[in-house]
Amino acid sequence: MSQNKQTPKEEEVLEEALSPIVNRLIDKNFENSGEKMASHIAPLIGGAIREQIKHQKDDIVDALYPVMGNMISKFVTKSLEELLNKINDQIQNGLSAQAIKRKIKAKIKGVSETQLLLEENSEAKIKAALLIHKESGSLLCKAEDANASLSDADMLASMMSAIRSFVNEWVNNNESYKELGEIEYGGNKIIIEASGSSYLAVIVEGASYTKTYEKIRHALEKIVLEYGESIQNFDGNFENFPKEQIEAELQNLVNQLSQDQEKKPKTSPLLWIIPALAIAYFSYICYKDYQDKLLQDAILNKIDHTPALTSYKIDVAVKDGTAILKGSVPFAYYKLLIDKQLKDLKGIKEMQNEVKIIPTLTDPMQVSAHIAYLLKGINLNPKNNITYNFDYTNLTLEGVVADKKTKEELGKALQKINGIKSIQDNTKIAKDPIPNFSAEFYFQTGSTQLDPEAEKKLLKLIKILQKNNSGAVISIKAYSDMIGKKEKNRKLALQRINAIKTFLQKHNLQNQIKTEVFDRPPEGVDPKKDPQKARCITLSLEKGA
Repeated sequence: MSQNKQTPKEEEVLEEALSPIVNRLIDKNFENSGEKMASHIAPLIGGAIREQIKHQKDDIVDALYPVMGNMISKFVTKSLEELLNKINDQIQNGLSAQAIKRKIKAKIKGVSETQLLLEENSEAKIKAALLIHKESGSLLCKAEDANASLSDADMLASMMSAIRSFVNEWVNNNESYKELGEIEYGGNKIIIEASGSSYLAVIVEGASYTKTYEKIRHALEKIVLEYGESIQNFDGNFENFPKEQIEAELQNLVNQLSQDQEKKPKTSPLLWIIPALAIAYFSYICYKDYQDKLLQDAILNKIDHTPALTSYKIDVAVKDGTAILKGSVPFAYYKLLIDKQLKDLKGIKEMQNEVKIIPTLTDPMQVSAHIAYLLKGINLNPKNNITYNFDYTNLTLEGVVADKKTKEELGKALQKINGIKSIQDNTKIAKDPIPNFSAEFYFQTGSTQLDPEAEKKLLKLIKILQKNNSGAVISIKAYSDMIGKKEKNRKLALQRINAIKTFLQKHNLQNQIKTEVFDRPPEGVDPKKDPQKARCITLSLEKGA
């Protein structure tokens, strides 16, 4: 026997030699019989997962979270979108009778309108109730809503047993411990209430509230108290099992939950009385305001059609038929005149004349009369044509005046009239006719100097234009005797024009000067017979732009 026993060294050599061969055989077998190997391994996976969950639950959660978390996120997002769309539709119909009713209902209950909207859009619909045997997973009894149909209830019961054993394994380990659990799928929810030997599963579409859970718990307690022994001893035989009695209890539960969801609270009379009173009160206020506005317009119209009162600013306010008048007048006569004019006006229940009498206030009629008298005297001059507009303390002048001096004197006279605070003078100074003046200037050959005779003519022109307000343009034209070069003659002509312009500017003449240079003599002048007249400069007055 000692000869057959291999030494450690021999084992290592043998392992080293056989390992490549065995690995190749395993790889080849896996490639050729992959499906067969998968069928052998599959039964082991479930047990492995259960063992992993039992000892390393957190590792399983971390492994499944990337997939399950994304699925849950998509479901929650989609559900919220649908809920928000329904709420948005109701908010957009904010002026409907239902919306007004909801607003009033929220005020009465002392909750927000958003909370009521969420309750309206989260009503639950009970589809079915299943009583399932905990140990075997068999469906003991079921009850359905009239609109529901569970043809695969047995398969659903088996599926729930598997899910429940996977998620809530602790329930099997403590029969005296009872706690409500839930499974959600799509838009539905399975509410689970467990007892020692069975559990009740209620399929709900939508949201559920505390009252729903309480009724499910009470129903299961009643079934366990009456039929607990039969459920506990259930062996798969329904002959001696009280199935009809239990199903009647389940149907009663389904009917109660459905009726609770369909039952609508009675409409409180306040929901209609309060809006009706509010609308009536609002209509009454609008009617009163409309009547007060009509009366206010009538009072203002009456004052505007009283010439003695048009110069004064009277403010009118009307409240519930009571007219309140405020403003200021220079004499008590005008205040009494207001009372007299409004005395017989229909619709005034009471009039409070709070118009103040300010004796220092200048009478606009008198101020206007002073202005008219002054302008009438000014307009006696044919060159003056002035009109005015007086808006109590503000005077506006339009038209033309003869000259600048008259304009200044008029302004000083108007400032002395008491009652004028501002003057807007838009008048313009009238222009005189253009004087009839013309002159000719002659120069010696090659000369650009003005002789005494030329200066005398220019002084006469200056005197005329200083008295004239026509804004006449001085036109200076230079001609040539055509003797010598053309460029030289043009240069001499420009120098002679500049000599005339310098003389006029030296005497502070502000009129515009227009110049022209011609390379020929004036019309009708023969440069050979009379060269001096041919090289003359003419001056005349023209109308300005």
